[in-house]
Amino acid sequence: MNPASQLQQEQAALSRLVEKLRQEQALLADATPEGLTEVISEKATIVADMATLAGNRHALLGQLGYSEDEAGMQKWMNEHGSETDREHWAALFELAQDAKELNRVNGLLIGKKISLNQSALTILQGKTGAGNFYGPDGQNSISASGRRLGVV
Repeated sequence: MNPASQLQQEQAALSRLVEKLRQEQALLADATPEGLTEVISEKATIVADMATLAGNRHALLGQLGYSEDEAGMQKWMNEHGSETDREHWAALFELAQDAKELNRVNGLLIGKKISLNQSALTILQGKTGAGNFYGPDGQNSISASGRRLGVV
């Protein structure tokens, strides 16, 4: 029973997630909604796969008497892990940091898009301090003060 036996699969799944996060970021930065739903769906599938792999590893650690978490894995790795196992474990942590940062930036981009959309909706709904731009007849309802140009 080796809790490191699926680290390579976890690493591959996390690499796919990082790639999807980069695709998502490009779509968000370019304001290209086409393809975003597909990327989000693919991300969810990858995350589910990763959760299954990590769950299997945690359960195996528990069976071996270690805590069922990353600290338990690190302890097992220090006591029993091969050099290859340690390399995969380190690469997994490095990829996790990349994914965390990409996810953080994507969250900021999404927040900015939501803010811009909310501002646009506010203007379209006429909730600005200036009132509605157009009346029910479709004509400009903002009146200018002062005299009109060309009128004496």
